[in-house]
Amino acid sequence: MLSVSVVIPILNAERTLAHCLKALAQLDPAPLEIVLVDNGSTDGTMGLLEGFASSHKRCLVRILREPRKGAAAARNAGFRAVRGVVVAFTDSDCAPEPAWLSSLIQPFEDQTIGAVAGRVVAAPAAATIELFNSLYTLQLPEHPAKHSCWTPWKGGYPTANLAVRRALLEDLDGFDQGITIYGEDYDLCARLYGRGVKLLYIPEARVEHRHRTSLAGTLRQAFGIGRSHPYLLRRHATRGLWMELPWCHIAWPKSPIPAWMDLASADKKVLAIVALGSMYGPLIWLLALLALWLAATVAWRAKRAGVPVNLLAAANLAGLLVLKSAAMTLGRWWGSVKYGALCF
Repeated sequence: MLSVSVVIPILNAERTLAHCLKALAQLDPAPLEIVLVDNGSTDGTMGLLEGFASSHKRCLVRILREPRKGAAAARNAGFRAVRGVVVAFTDSDCAPEPAWLSSLIQPFEDQTIGAVAGRVVAAPAAATIELFNSLYTLQLPEHPAKHSCWTPWKGGYPTANLAVRRALLEDLDGFDQGITIYGEDYDLCARLYGRGVKLLYIPEARVEHRHRTSLAGTLRQAFGIGRSHPYLLRRHATRGLWMELPWCHIAWPKSPIPAWMDLASADKKVLAIVALGSMYGPLIWLLALLALWLAATVAWRAKRAGVPVNLLAAANLAGLLVLKSAAMTLGRWWGSVKYGALCF
């Protein structure tokens, strides 16, 4: 197996870090080294990192401090300090499975593969908001895929579970530090394709992710992700239309004006009914039908995930879905103005 270095950016991760470090200690095979990059933590993070570094004997563990804010800066500091041929990234709220590296690294024997992404699965949820995020965040497919280009619908993967050849990272000067959070990983994937390499998605390489537990954190994340969409569109799609409708998706790659429209999200359905109700009052009652439909949809998704919920819980989850989709839409609108790309 090629030599691999694991890099993890960390900021105030006391809630999830112990679970992550325990998983790193059980990796089989062990990596060449583990580089833990603290990005200015003010909680008990450093104590956990130092305890792990002093007790872990299976490989070299290094702790770096990166004062420049942002996960991109922390990851750049990490990969520039490593020796491995391949750099495997994950996050402090993730716990890799023991065989994570053997699955993630093996495809690099093919020289045309520049990066390999793995699957992110949800840790068991302890509360309603965490359950909601486990159902509607980082929903990666069950089947492998190979990509050679980025579009709004494919080719981008999160650094929660991503390995890249170190030589390519050096060639690209790493992650774009102008993106302090959200989108820097998908941007890196798009720039990798510009070097003529492919990205392989391997669902067998799994990490378990602990999702956000607060409403404010969930909405901030949704806004940030939405804000990144116009940035990515402006930078990596000079033309093409991608439109998501309630019952179908439409892609027109030759559209002269690039645009990314999600007209199927829960908040858009609410807005459509309110608009119809303003023109003809009785139609506002369609909101009740929409609420029932959203609750049923959420309950079905929860059942498929092995966590069936009652009617009240389904209604709460449906309300969270509307709030999250509205926050993402606001982020897209804000980003469209900032970056000059049509995305809503």
